[in-house]
This record gives sequence, structure tokens and C-alpha cells, in this order.
Amino acid sequence: MDGALYRLLNQECTKEVTLRGQTLMMTLLTAQELLELHLSERAEDDAFSRALHTDAALVAKSLHRESAPVFERTEEVLNTLSVEEINALVAAYRRWSGEIDPGFGSGDKDIDELKKV
Repeated sequence: MDGALYRLLNQECTKEVTLRGQTLMMTLLTAQELLELHLSERAEDDAFSRALHTDAALVAKSLHRESAPVFERTEEVLNTLSVEEINALVAAYRRWSGEIDPGFGSGDKDIDELKKV
């Protein structure tokens, strides 16, 4: 069985990340949670604000320390972290999510190539 699929099926949906010298746990979100995040952030006026707010919401929802959220609200992420830190955490989340499910965020051509394997 593929290693990523094995990890996913065996509930390995958390991993350690380091932020400002602290070790935190990042949790993969369900499809429903991601959909709700994207739908709730549509109120922003411009694409940059919408994307940054959505990324901050992802960080708030996915980061935990000792089973408790590191950030209670999206606004707390925006007030605490720099854009670069938010982007780095989201990039780590997307890389990890891509390891678990290579189809997530892949283009049609990439998915077709993976299907041939």
C-alpha cells in the first residue's frame, strides 16, 4: 500500500511544526472544514485580503499545542504573525497535504500522470 495512503488510513493526521522556536502540532482539516473556511472568507473585498484571511483561518484552525488551539480566532493570527509566517505555515500544510493526497491542488495534467503509475 502507498505510504501516504497508509498514514492517512491509520489516522496520522497530525505533524509537528516549529513556529518562533516553539513546537506545535498541525492537523489536517477535513474537506468540510476547508470548504467552510473558504465560504466564510468570501466577504473580503479584494483577492489579496481574501487570500490572506483564508490562509490565516487555515493556520488558526490547524495549529494546536497540547490539544488546544494556538489561536482562538483568525484575527488573532493576523495580529500575531507576519504575512511571511502565515505563508510559510500554509505552504507547509499544503506540502504535507500533497504528500497525503497528491491530487489536492494538482493540475489535471499532474493527476493524469499520477493515475498512470
